[in-house]
Amino acid sequence: MFDNAFLDGKIGTRSSSAMMILLTALLGSLLTALQAVLILFTGDAICIGDGCRIVENLTTVPPLVFHLAGLVFFQAIFWGMLLEKKNPGTVMKAMKVVLLAGMACEGVLVSFQFYISESFCLYCVVILALIVFLNLAVGTRQVGTGLLILASVFVVFSGLQFKSAAAGQAEDTSLTAGTYGLRPGTEPGPKISLFFSSSCLYCEKIIATLKERHGCTVRFQPVDRIPGFDFPGLQPAPSYSPEVNRNFLRTLDIDEIPVLLAKDADGILILKGEGPIRGYLDRNCPQDQPADNAAGSAPGMTGERFIPQPADDSCSAFDGCEESTSRQPAGTAW
Repeated sequence: MFDNAFLDGKIGTRSSSAMMILLTALLGSLLTALQAVLILFTGDAICIGDGCRIVENLTTVPPLVFHLAGLVFFQAIFWGMLLEKKNPGTVMKAMKVVLLAGMACEGVLVSFQFYISESFCLYCVVILALIVFLNLAVGTRQVGTGLLILASVFVVFSGLQFKSAAAGQAEDTSLTAGTYGLRPGTEPGPKISLFFSSSCLYCEKIIATLKERHGCTVRFQPVDRIPGFDFPGLQPAPSYSPEVNRNFLRTLDIDEIPVLLAKDADGILILKGEGPIRGYLDRNCPQDQPADNAAGSAPGMTGERFIPQPADDSCSAFDGCEESTSRQPAGTAW
């Protein structure tokens, strides 16, 4: 390792470590460059699993910026190492600082995934592994400092609370990332979001009802993967993450579906169960509802409203619904 090589004068060890740093930096450069090129030409990077897309949708910085920053990082290490081999002692101190900065940045990203998105981006984990290896190749003291920085970031994140201030933020970027599709309403009625699963009988009944209610704008938020969804007028999203919807329900301490989140002039209304949801639709989203009757919510209820409901007309949001697993909703392809 470099620390020992400089102290003991072991040229062979230093040369071997330098080669490992060059190859690792080159591999990191190729990975980040490939992701950036894919985003530029196809609009989407390689993403294994839902974790990558969840993290991308929960950040304000475009994914392309992250990948380009990673490319600059690995290229700086690559060319810095070449310069160090030709002129020992020239840039090694600066490279050590850059490598520790890389550990800190990746520590923030991984902590964000662990504590906030609750879903890991495999690509980010690979990049973290490469950065840890680069620090290790420089020396044991270097990697020890880097791991201490990484641990410190995790400790700081563990002491922070990351929760939405109110359910009124339900239509923000994070929840939009879980939207399977949007059915625009024909009238200026309430905007509603339906949380459902492919195995819930009561969800099927609500979806069938919504096919006859064209006035309200509906967002469909599945809590599991659905192979297909045939709904008149639906505008499918390019991608969606069921984990985002499950996390949203967990935040509200809800473990049953169907769940309807309605946003109108009076605030936010959250309903559980087929009966209460159907009642709301009857009042606010009737078939062929006139524009002047697009009323909002039940009288006397303002702000954020949550109405607990019995579980006899709902399913578990996380374990499925046994009595409906063998059924298929009319007009749908799941």
